[in-house]
Amino acid sequence: MRSIRILTFAALALAVCSCGIYGKYKPEMTQEEEDAVLADVPSYREIFKEPELLGLIDTALANNLDLKMAHERVHQADLQLTAARLAYLPRIFAGASPVASVNPSGTVDFSKLSYTLGSASWEIDIFGRTTNKKRIARALRDQIADYEQAARAELVAAVATTYYNLQMLDAEIAATDSAEANWASSVNAIRAMKEAGLEDEAAVSQFEGSYYATRATAKTLRMLRVSVENSMRLLLSCDTCTIVRKTITPEVDTRIISAPLDKINLNALRARPDVKAAEMQLAQSFYNVNLARANCCPDISIGGTVGWANGNILFNMVGNLLQPIFNAGANITQVKVSKSQLEENQMAYANALLKAGTEVNDAVASIKSFRSQVEDYENRVDAMQRALKATQLKMKYGRGTYLEVLTAQNNLLDAQMDDIENTANIMISVVDLFHALGGCR
Repeated sequence: MRSIRILTFAALALAVCSCGIYGKYKPEMTQEEEDAVLADVPSYREIFKEPELLGLIDTALANNLDLKMAHERVHQADLQLTAARLAYLPRIFAGASPVASVNPSGTVDFSKLSYTLGSASWEIDIFGRTTNKKRIARALRDQIADYEQAARAELVAAVATTYYNLQMLDAEIAATDSAEANWASSVNAIRAMKEAGLEDEAAVSQFEGSYYATRATAKTLRMLRVSVENSMRLLLSCDTCTIVRKTITPEVDTRIISAPLDKINLNALRARPDVKAAEMQLAQSFYNVNLARANCCPDISIGGTVGWANGNILFNMVGNLLQPIFNAGANITQVKVSKSQLEENQMAYANALLKAGTEVNDAVASIKSFRSQVEDYENRVDAMQRALKATQLKMKYGRGTYLEVLTAQNNLLDAQMDDIENTANIMISVVDLFHALGGCR
């Protein structure tokens, strides 16, 4: 009769509590949809064509310590997920607890020893506590895996950006060295003109000042290049690696900057690792609401012990049903808090998606803008080279002033620097788009 009452009470509790504790989170994309989207996004090997850069990226992916730590965190989450799955199994404990009888005389009667050899308990997951805990562990594992992929994409982007910055610095140093040589030649020429009475000390001093300023700029750029090379070695986790690179060129792979990217499928952004991580946080919140509701339901378990006494093996089994009635409002409060956290993470997910779209749009706009300026910068460099030659000839034949030469030479160096920077900006914008699309797995 007592067991019937327990079962009846459990059935009533199930009817009251079951609403909202078994629901399963529905992802924004199915795995098939995500795989199809990612298949359309080029990998970094299709975007970055230079063997030198690809070699550096592969070295970083193999050696970078931050990425290895992220991988270990995924392994830890896998172990926690396995533990959550094993929670469905009974808990079994083994041991020996001897109990002796004491005679009225105060002596121990060893002939009447009894032992508890082991015990077991099993929580029946009628109200989904274990199931929701397992699902939370699964969502957490997927979230950490997404963070690992985000770290991988970040690392590839950082290596590529650093590589292009080094190429830019190489080109700027080469341009500055060339300008320095031109200034040295100009200083010698102006000194000869002064000795011939054609120029004065002011002209010589102006040329010398520009010459030394250019030398100082070249030294600063070299120091900066050493610092950037050290940053690259940190990314590679190799303090002795030689960073081999080619000369920078504005020619980049056109697949990632083609017209279809003007209308990027929203699903491509949903597959971004950081967006997926935000969604997994949302899934955890969903299951936390289920768990909080389940905690308001009864706790049903079966337990038992195995013992030995007087040469006989004894079994004992008991069922237990514990229904929370009033827990100082903690259970109801936790349900409300979990719902609030779910709403917060829904907004965080939407914000991550908006941020992803903004980054893609910015990267596409930057690529188009910088590419449209390539011809302008090249024409400007050509014009400044012609202007310098013309002013040098005018000064040589007494029809121009040294100030015109100074201006033309400075303008040429500025034009060359801007041209180099614009070329680097194209490459870095491609990296930004690669990163905005989720790292192109």
